[in-house]
Amino acid sequence: MQIVYWVFILLLVSFGAVVMGLEILSSNLMSPYFGGSIYIWGSIISSFMVHFSVGYVLGGHLSQRHPRISVLAAFLVAASLWVLMIPAMYKPVCEFISEEIADVRLGSLIAMNAIFFVPISIMAMVSPYIIGIMAAWRRQSGFTAGMVLFISTVGSFVGTNATAFYLIGIFPVSRIIVGLGIICLAVSLTVLLLRIDRRIKW
Repeated sequence: MQIVYWVFILLLVSFGAVVMGLEILSSNLMSPYFGGSIYIWGSIISSFMVHFSVGYVLGGHLSQRHPRISVLAAFLVAASLWVLMIPAMYKPVCEFISEEIADVRLGSLIAMNAIFFVPISIMAMVSPYIIGIMAAWRRQSGFTAGMVLFISTVGSFVGTNATAFYLIGIFPVSRIIVGLGIICLAVSLTVLLLRIDRRIKW
């Protein structure tokens, strides 16, 4: 059963890191169209909070109906593909919204949700989904809800600092986003191929 624990850790760390990396990078995507004022960061933070909330609810709900790692991984594949499209979609989306809406507060809020709502909401499902799977597991999993949140937060810490302190200074933002999307897709497909659900005794 050790491989199950390692898969849990891989998902929590990977997607915890990517989510926060995308949050940091989103400011670079928004600033050419809406500026870099406190309004932009207000839009970024509030949007991600909404995305997290939606993901937590969906993750908890779906884990009760379909307590399978494969189901979560399939959603994460879709989120990864969306992330890979962000470098191509953000310019036309931001240009259109900035031209149609003069208020940078409203415009940036709408742009953030148009670009990031789907992938971030899905990625936010990881922690509650794993907690739900543990609750459905008919034996002692060895993980607690607190440990799940701790591991996810460690991933978020790594993603935030690696992106803000190192990656932005080395690579173009679009290339970083594509790299994050590739990481997410590789992790998701690996989890699907491992067929972890067969290793869990329900």
